[in-house]
Amino acid sequence: LNYLNATERLCLSDVNRNLPPFFLSLENRVKETLHKAFWDRLKKEISASPPDYTQAIQLLQEIKEALLLLLLPRNSQLRSQIEGVLDLELIRQEAEHGALDIHGLELGYSKADAFITCSIT
Repeated sequence: LNYLNATERLCLSDVNRNLPPFFLSLENRVKETLHKAFWDRLKKEISASPPDYTQAIQLLQEIKEALLLLLLPRNSQLRSQIEGVLDLELIRQEAEHGALDIHGLELGYSKADAFITCSIT
C-alpha cells in the first residue's frame, strides 16, 4: 500500500521533474492508460443500446464551467450563447427521450469556442 501511495504521488504531481527516466516513463504510461480508459469507457457508454449519456453530460458540465471561467464579465452575449448551447437540463431531457442532437450540440459548441478564442486573443 505504501508503494502504491508513493507511485500515485509520483505520477499525479508535478513537484519533482528531476526524476530518473524510469519514473518519468512510468508516469507517462499511467497517464496514457488512464486517458485511454476514460475515453474508451465514454465511447462504450455512448455506443450502448440504449446510449448512456450520464458521463458525457458530466463532461459537458465541466466544459461549460471551464468556458464560462474564461469569459470576462462584459461578455454577457457570449455567456448567454454558452448557456443556451450547453443547457444541460435540456440536453438531459433530450438524451432521456432519445432525441439528442449531437451534431447541433457540436456545432453550437464549436461556435462558442471560436468566439471565446477570438475574444481572448
